[in-house]
Amino acid sequence: MSKFEGSTSFSDSHDTIQGITGNGLWFNEYVPSGEDGFAEVMLWLCNSMGLCCKIVGEYVMYIAGKLVSRPNSLALYFASPQMWSSELAVLLQAKPSPTFAMCGVDFEYVPEWSMPGKLVLCILRYGGHEIILRKAFVVSVSPCGVRSNIDLTYYIRITFEYYCDNNAILVLPSQTLGDKVVYVQHYQAENGGKTTRRCGRCVCMFDTSRPDYNVRCRKPERCPCVLCCKQPLSLKSATSEIVFGMYY
Repeated sequence: MSKFEGSTSFSDSHDTIQGITGNGLWFNEYVPSGEDGFAEVMLWLCNSMGLCCKIVGEYVMYIAGKLVSRPNSLALYFASPQMWSSELAVLLQAKPSPTFAMCGVDFEYVPEWSMPGKLVLCILRYGGHEIILRKAFVVSVSPCGVRSNIDLTYYIRITFEYYCDNNAILVLPSQTLGDKVVYVQHYQAENGGKTTRRCGRCVCMFDTSRPDYNVRCRKPERCPCVLCCKQPLSLKSATSEIVFGMYY
């Protein structure tokens, strides 16, 4: 498997485009159907530490309206960080800590569910609720920071061509308007995507971590599931793909 380059091409392109067209967000987005705070609090925490990361998988499928009920886990993907600190070592469990708290979020490390250097699982408690946090690591050619978030999203999409990679939640860094949490999707997400993307059963595969999501698709019969209800490619989606294709 190829390694993530750790580039900042998409963030650089976004800043270039904003300098030409103004403050519009040209990335292809989806409207979240609801969020209980877990995604944003983790993304802002990671952003404050300068981490390159994104949230993808079953939790994001739920936020995007593709799953009926909220899953009990949230998958957060990291790339090799530029700088290490004692707080970062604890968050990524390079320095194992059974329990710890950061920015109002409580963590309980679960070693029996974890694979050091590949996958770290914690129970995350925030706002009176809890969820299993699955922290997976992506090896990058060079250590990177928050300006590589969009490039990491693109890398995972082309590396793992499954439906659950179509949607993501991440922090978009901006040199003009400041950082913001964005909900981005593959430009072909609503019309089925590439033929290699799985429909009936979605598998998010990362090393030996292989969660499997059944969305009850009934293909090849006529099926009304959220994966089979295809929509035409939107004008913004097509335009976004063309615009970023020019700068990437």
